[in-house]
Amino acid sequence: MGRKTPPFRYYPQWTEARFWSFIRSALRQAWNKSPIKRDWEKKHRRKYTGSDKRTKWEYQCNNCKKWFKRKDVQVDHKIPAGALRSLDDLKGFVKRLFFVEENDLQWLCKQCHTQKTKKDKR
Repeated sequence: MGRKTPPFRYYPQWTEARFWSFIRSALRQAWNKSPIKRDWEKKHRRKYTGSDKRTKWEYQCNNCKKWFKRKDVQVDHKIPAGALRSLDDLKGFVKRLFFVEENDLQWLCKQCHTQKTKKDKR
């Protein structure tokens, strides 16, 4: 039968992969609340032109150039934050995630973002 993945030394209830997934998730949650991201989002939107009275803003996908409601687009790092599988990866991951300038980010609709993510992983 297959081998069981060994527990992580510092958190024996988790595997090492589970631990780094937890850290990656926590960093991405912090990124979502960062003033850099929030200011960038506000700068890259326009008044909604559709008929839905509750929607105030819309966002243009940098790839397909269509306009979308906020729930249908995602902020994308043009240079992916990359993998986070060890302590050695941490500095580069944090740098690529948080230390960005305006031209390092783009709006992508969910479909275009999925395609880009698949391409980046290859």
